[in-house]
Amino acid sequence: MTTRIAFHLTVALLLTVALATVTPCLAALKPDRPNIVIIMADDMGFSDIGSYGGEIHTPHLDRLASEGLRFSQFYNCALCGPSRAALMTGVYPHRAGITSWTGLLNDRCVTLFETLHNAGYATGAAGRVDMITADNWQQPKNISKYVDRFLQTGGHQGPGGNYFEPTRNSRYYLNGDEIEYPSGVYKTDFLTDFAVDFLNERNGSRPFLLYLGHHAPHWPLHAKEKEIAKYRSLYRELSWDEARKRRLERLVEKKILPPDTKLSPLDPQAEPWSESNPHLDWEVERMAVYAAMIDSLDQSVGRVMEALRDSGADSNTLVFFLSDNGATERTVNRVDRPGWTWRRDGTPTRGVGNDPAVMPGPADTFLSPGPAWSSLANTPFRFHKTWNHEGGIASPLIVWWPGVIDRPGGVSDELSHITDLMATCLDAAEEPYPEDFDGREVQPLAGKSLLPVLEGGERDGHPSLCWATSGSKAVRIGPWKLVAAKGEPWELYHLATDRTELNDLAEQHPDRVAAMKKVFEQWHSH
Repeated sequence: MTTRIAFHLTVALLLTVALATVTPCLAALKPDRPNIVIIMADDMGFSDIGSYGGEIHTPHLDRLASEGLRFSQFYNCALCGPSRAALMTGVYPHRAGITSWTGLLNDRCVTLFETLHNAGYATGAAGRVDMITADNWQQPKNISKYVDRFLQTGGHQGPGGNYFEPTRNSRYYLNGDEIEYPSGVYKTDFLTDFAVDFLNERNGSRPFLLYLGHHAPHWPLHAKEKEIAKYRSLYRELSWDEARKRRLERLVEKKILPPDTKLSPLDPQAEPWSESNPHLDWEVERMAVYAAMIDSLDQSVGRVMEALRDSGADSNTLVFFLSDNGATERTVNRVDRPGWTWRRDGTPTRGVGNDPAVMPGPADTFLSPGPAWSSLANTPFRFHKTWNHEGGIASPLIVWWPGVIDRPGGVSDELSHITDLMATCLDAAEEPYPEDFDGREVQPLAGKSLLPVLEGGERDGHPSLCWATSGSKAVRIGPWKLVAAKGEPWELYHLATDRTELNDLAEQHPDRVAAMKKVFEQWHSH
């Protein structure tokens, strides 16, 4: 039991005695339960933000990092749906019923919204909330039982939502009622407006949970011109090769990675950077737009934190920032179809298939970052989103909680997983994880609370972590990681000395491979 929780239990006991003659509901109140804000980026790489070595301008996230705690070995589930399921339920995604990019949770899990709402928290959510909205995605009002206010702008939208305009197959819901997306409003700002309103209009007598599931910087590459303009000259002067080297240097300087970390090779699909590259202006623009999307995301964080400070709620608010998976190298090859345009207003889409004749950014374009810039985003790791190598599953995690974080500005190398967020939130709220909920039995919690780590202590960590995403698979036990790409044999790495997975030791350690493979198979079958 942590010192903080012991103190709160003592206070609660004294209040119970003192208020014994008062109403039962007052006697049952738990004092000083923290507010909780969870902010998740979509398809953002490990080293994109400044506090993780990136050159993108992210002052608000950097401030959170300087006042909070960063984690160097925090993992997601390599894909949006599984990561969100694991975050919301604290169990592995295949046990929650979601193994693809989206889906609906099964009845053998319970969400953070359900547990904290029943514990008296006000709850709000915006953005990618598709997997918890309903038994059927066309009936999103079901979420309103446990989420007081929500804005649904994600999920079931085909190849990706437009950041400025509604698409043919997109649906938007505000508190369960379908709404029309406001044309021309940038989606990151739209979600932030909702979050700020939720914070400003909350009932101050109740703690709150706010989940802000951003779309950025997921393709298509859409951004506001004033933000794009900040980065054109930077990436014209800074090739992806040089940018990757500098990011690794900063990661080492910030003590997020050890000094002997080696840079992984650039994705072989990438074109060489040189002035002879006929599409260099187009490549620069792709990264400038991607950076602008993260810049806007950082501004969103700043607005949320400003609202917390203005309301006085910041002194007892626990904030998490993370990404659902690594950046992606993939190209989308079809958006419009015969007689059917992606945009609801009928505007044809330009640039599909990453056509270098079309510059990214505007609402009528659809392009993605490509393998070279995705390799930069995931520096220094190999591969991308959906892979279970480090490039797909390693995420930045910033945790901010004034008065609780033992080492503000520090870095923790605690081996941790996205399921830990549910456990940490419940621990901080002094709310037990239920054995059953609403008449149904739920699975045991897989996550483990990070609260002892935040307070400067130690916790009973994970004996193993496992992944299975889109044919990729992995298991990690201590410093050892067994990983296989889709259709490929197992590879073995010692991450304490080889975090970038360059030296495959599978042939030298066949017994370890066999033992770790057995752990994975047992995990995957349950």
